[in-house]
Amino acid sequence: MSNSSNKPALIILIVVLLITNLGMLWYFTRDAKEEVKSVSRSERMAQMMRKELGFDSLQAQEYINLRSRRDSIIAPMNAELRQAKIDMINLLGSEDVSDSMLQVAAENVAAKQVPIEVAFHQHFKRVQAICNPQQMKRFDTMLLRMIRRNTGDTIVPGNN
Repeated sequence: MSNSSNKPALIILIVVLLITNLGMLWYFTRDAKEEVKSVSRSERMAQMMRKELGFDSLQAQEYINLRSRRDSIIAPMNAELRQAKIDMINLLGSEDVSDSMLQVAAENVAAKQVPIEVAFHQHFKRVQAICNPQQMKRFDTMLLRMIRRNTGDTIVPGNN
């Protein structure tokens, strides 16, 4: 057989493999996306708390309620913080921004961040209140791990 007689068969084989791969990709990602859509972020976090801390169904529901309360408190604060950061970024467009103007803008951002941090602390205290002593220790460890991850700490917990 010559190379020219194999070309149509190879092209058909490549197209069939490509279609099969695309179909499998669609099938596997479709299920994952539908599953994520059907479960809210609060419910996913409650599932994580069940797994990580051993929350029972009552604790998980209380956690969802606490998250909802926290979110309703923090949402307007986040809007104010976002605007303060936008105001600071808008200073980049000005040629004559003094150090004191920049300092005032930065202090405004920091002032908007403070009540958010306090609200999170209060939220974590409420979550601790629904934990038993063993869960509380794991919760505290989990919080430290989250803080390290979110602040770019490369130290592995337990090795410091």
